[in-house]
Amino acid sequence: MQAQPADAASSPVTLVVGSQDGKLDPDSSGARITGLEQEDAPAQLPQGMEMPLGLLRFEATLAPGHSSEAFSLSVDPALGVGGYWARDGTGTWVNLSSAPCGGQVASEGGQLRLDFEIADGGPFDADGQANGVITAPGAAARMPLSLMGQTPDAAGSL
Repeated sequence: MQAQPADAASSPVTLVVGSQDGKLDPDSSGARITGLEQEDAPAQLPQGMEMPLGLLRFEATLAPGHSSEAFSLSVDPALGVGGYWARDGTGTWVNLSSAPCGGQVASEGGQLRLDFEIADGGPFDADGQANGVITAPGAAARMPLSLMGQTPDAAGSL
């Protein structure tokens, strides 16, 4: 299922639940987006993180027999975002559309597609319950590389 926030004209986004590479996965029929809201970005963000669309809060019901769902969020590439970021239970922002998290970022049809998966009751399901509903606040954001992603300083190496 696809959904767009009410003010899609000012910031067009498309969210697909039960997706496989941005298309509806027949194995996920029955998954539905039941709510999608756009909010201001949180006041406290990691240094350098920018959320040009603010926070997107959505709720989705899972397909029967599923314990997680795949999502695809399509945004304008001019926003310069590098992934879909969500906070885990400890408050750490994680790029769910990164390869280490099983996601990906792709260009498709003039849009930037952020693919990610969220487990029902997992660390990125805000209600924390395995109840067939995923409640997920997150954001299409840009973030500079962390210290883990930077190369060592040449002056400090041998």
